[in-house]
Amino acid sequence: MSFQPFGYKFEIQSPVSREILTSRIRARKKGWFHPKTGARGWIVGPFICLWFSAFDRHGPMVVGALSDDGLTCRVKGRAGSNLNGVMMFALMLPFLVWLVWMSASEGDPAAGRLALIVAIFVLLSPLIFWLAHSDRKDAEPLVRFLRDVASEGSTSPRPRPQRIPLPENLVLRISGDLAPPPLNTDVIYEALLETGTDEFIVLERSAERYLQTASRGGKFTIEMRDGDYLHHYQALRTNRTQNKRRKMNFDFSFEETLDTVLAYVTGNELPKLIAWEKMDMAAPTAD
Repeated sequence: MSFQPFGYKFEIQSPVSREILTSRIRARKKGWFHPKTGARGWIVGPFICLWFSAFDRHGPMVVGALSDDGLTCRVKGRAGSNLNGVMMFALMLPFLVWLVWMSASEGDPAAGRLALIVAIFVLLSPLIFWLAHSDRKDAEPLVRFLRDVASEGSTSPRPRPQRIPLPENLVLRISGDLAPPPLNTDVIYEALLETGTDEFIVLERSAERYLQTASRGGKFTIEMRDGDYLHHYQALRTNRTQNKRRKMNFDFSFEETLDTVLAYVTGNELPKLIAWEKMDMAAPTAD
């Protein structure tokens, strides 16, 4: 795996022209100051910049360009965590070093203190770049958004699930907030599509019967409760590994999680890649 402090590359192809794709992105993205998380940003000419939150200036971001051959359009760019902050830091370092050199060459008495400050920045730079690298997949919801818009109306690579009404007793909670009824599979698809790191959705049939999924680093974990605290399970892969990266057994892609969630809410058979491992939950305390 290459070191990617400035985000990872992505490329998305759409069967429509740049003009149509641009209008679709503008129609579906949120306003800059929309209180909910989700894709928002600007498109100027062929250039696009999207970010995830109205309040987190150092959160996930994608930057890229749209190229057009008249019939189809490609979106190429980079996606990562705090791309603007990391870029500014990388540009600032050589400027600070130059500033120290100029101060020292002119005999400035403050050159020593300035050199100490710059040395601290330089020593911290590996940690800053490593954190940006390790969190780069936090931008995956933005790439998913672009991929979903780009494939709108097409049959590949994966069509959007057909809208199906759901039982009235089913409740959807998005990071704790109750989604307004009526629910259908399209609402659940959009909720999962926009789920970012440390966010979650819960699908409740009753207080003791529900399925929940949380996102971290572009992947999802899935849990199911089917009764009291003795019947709480975590999903893991049937083709699981026993190596040191055992955590991957509990990580699922967006598509795998979507299949599981839709199967649960429609009462269909769960995907065969899913197995369930019982979790040790604390017994509820008496009030």
